[in-house]
Amino acid sequence: MNIEIRNGNSSDFQDIMQIINKAGIKLAESGSPQWSDKDSPKEEDIKSEIEKGNNYLFTINNVIVGTAIITDEEEQAYSTISYGDWDASLESYATIHKFAINPEINGKGYGKTFLKLLLFVCKEKGISEVRIDTYPGNRAMQNVILSAGFAFKGIIQLPFANGERYAYQLFL
Repeated sequence: MNIEIRNGNSSDFQDIMQIINKAGIKLAESGSPQWSDKDSPKEEDIKSEIEKGNNYLFTINNVIVGTAIITDEEEQAYSTISYGDWDASLESYATIHKFAINPEINGKGYGKTFLKLLLFVCKEKGISEVRIDTYPGNRAMQNVILSAGFAFKGIIQLPFANGERYAYQLFL
C-alpha cells in the first residue's frame, strides 16, 4: 500500500469536488447542516486554494481519498470565541479547513492518518500553532480532531445560519 500526502493541482479539481460533494451529502443524510447552503465549499474557493498551494490531498495507491486546506491567513471568525478562549500565542497560526475523506471508505482510520500527516506538513513549514473547527453535531470529525491531540477551546460563530462551530487548537 502506497500512502501519500501531496499538494493538489488543477487536474485534481474534479476529484476534490467529488469528495467534497459526497461528504456534504453524507453530512446532510446524518441531519447535519454543515456544508449546506452558504456553508458549502465553493468551487471558486477550492480552485483559488489549489492555485495558492494550500490544498492537500491524501492518496492511497495513487487514488485521492481525502482533501483539506491549510492556510496561514488569519481567520476572522476566530477573533471572537465563546465558552472558552484561545491559549495565548505570539506567532501566527495555521488553520485546517474543508477536511474531507471519501465517505465510501469511512471507518478505516484514514481521517486520523490524514490529519496527522497535515500536522506533519505544518511542522515542516515551521508552523507552531494550528486551529481547526467543526459543527457541534459532527461527532466523527470531533473524534478525528481530538485523536490528533487538539484541545477544545470554545465555540466560534461563522457568519451564516447554523454557523456555530466547536473550535480546537494545537501547539506543535
